[in-house]
Parts: sequence; C-alpha cells; structure tokens
Amino acid sequence: MIRVFTLNVIAAILLGLSTGASAAEIKPKAEASPAAPTKKSSDASAAAPSKAHALPMYSRVDSIDHTNKTFTTKRKKDGVEIKHILPAAAEVRQNNASARFSEIKVGDWVAGSRLKKSDTEYEIVKITKFGPRADKKE
Repeated sequence: MIRVFTLNVIAAILLGLSTGASAAEIKPKAEASPAAPTKKSSDASAAAPSKAHALPMYSRVDSIDHTNKTFTTKRKKDGVEIKHILPAAAEVRQNNASARFSEIKVGDWVAGSRLKKSDTEYEIVKITKFGPRADKKE
C-alpha cells in the first residue's frame, strides 16, 4: 500500500514538472500571436517600477538641495557624484520617529533604501536613519 502511494506521488511530481515545462514553452507563442493585445509604452513604463526592488543605502550627504528634495554623494571608488531624489511618496524617519527631509544636513550619513534609475541617479524609497556616522561594532 505504501509502495503504491509512493509511486503515485513520484508520478504526480514528474507529471507536474513536465506540465510546467510545456506551459512555459506555450506562453511565449501565445504572446507572439497577432491577436494578443499589445501594451502601450506608457503601460510598460508604469509596470517597470513594480519589477524593481529597493537597494540598501548608507551614504554620506556631500551636498543637499532642500527645495528640490535632492542630495548628492560621491562614489568612493571613482569620485563620481550620485544624485538621490526624494519623491513625495518617500518616507523619512529618524529611527522609529517621523522626521523631515529638511532636518538632514551636509555631512550626515543617511541609511534607508533606494531604487536605481541610472548609473548616477537613484530615487529614495525610505530614509530610516540619518546623522553622524555610526560606529562599527567590534
């Protein structure tokens, strides 16, 4: 009885694997068909941010523009300036308390998460902590 059950489980797994592979092969053909609706470029750009994932950030603020809500940092390896833009939806916190972008100043270290827009530009998702550089724990 147990042997029959084990064989049935193995057969179901193998069938599931082969069905998944054939479904993956069929999907591209369905997208390529002329009857399939095409996405507009605005739809594609709207879908792009959902695929992007936030990257961790810990950077020193080298210059700041409180009016435009941007700050720049210099990349350590080559000295290139990296621009960080804070959109209206971004969250600014100092540890567990709400904070304002205007509280950040030149020389502060900013921790949080960001989305890469280009090699020299990032969009801030969330700032979780800012201030002097944190001491490394030994």
